[in-house]
Amino acid sequence: MGGGAERERIKRGIVYSPLFSQARFHACTARFKGYSGSIGSGKSQALCQEAIKLSYINTGRTGLIGAPTYPMLRDATLGTLLEVLERNVIPYEHNKAENVLTMVETGSKILLRAVDEFERLRGTNLAWFGVDELTYTAEEAWLRLEGRLRDPLAKGCVGSQSGRRKGTTGYTANSWRILRRPTR
Repeated sequence: MGGGAERERIKRGIVYSPLFSQARFHACTARFKGYSGSIGSGKSQALCQEAIKLSYINTGRTGLIGAPTYPMLRDATLGTLLEVLERNVIPYEHNKAENVLTMVETGSKILLRAVDEFERLRGTNLAWFGVDELTYTAEEAWLRLEGRLRDPLAKGCVGSQSGRRKGTTGYTANSWRILRRPTR
């Protein structure tokens, strides 16, 4: 879907009542936006909601959700993502062998990746990304992903879950931020 005709933008309702802090996070338009909090404060839910939104905004484009290790991704973030998709009856295809989730209505792909072996992150052209538990991730992984944000047709924010990098402060180990794609 990357180089062909652009799909029509699809609107979809989502059952989601964000907490005040989540709503502020989603509304933020800063180049870097973050959401931090304690265990159970809704960080993974906010990350998954942003990922779904970005997959609809960027029809036919590719994004990435990562975590330091695949078990961390599978046991936390992926479970939340699949639960949101199923609760909202959003059609998707999950290729477990390739670790790719395809959003049926938009043709957008979400790569599901462990970022512990950051050299394996080369070669992808991403519209956005999100990384859970970035404080447990090597800085090189962040740099590889940041360098992969090169889809010229990407729209909106692109994201990553962060600790105390890039000038952020006060983040817990499970907090995250979204990068805004620079305007050209």
